[in-house]
Amino acid sequence: MADVLVILKVYPDSDEVNLDNLTQQINSKLPQGYKLVRKETEPIAYGLKALVVYIQMPENTEGGTESLEDIVNGIEGVSHAEVVQVTRLGF
Repeated sequence: MADVLVILKVYPDSDEVNLDNLTQQINSKLPQGYKLVRKETEPIAYGLKALVVYIQMPENTEGGTESLEDIVNGIEGVSHAEVVQVTRLGF
């Protein structure tokens, strides 16, 4: 079974949200078999930045990326999260 790489853009509630702490919270809530492999920040406007995380997960996950979005959207300090891209890693 192959894995997929999910690029997830996470929008914080405010510019006061610590994105490093947010990354740690996301990483701690990932289910078994999921792995946070990279993070970046992306400017939005007026000092507000989005967190862009790259998460490796099993391809044949029931519900696809929806469960991942639900997990991240449930974290305090997250306004909303959306999948930007999904790409297959194995063949």
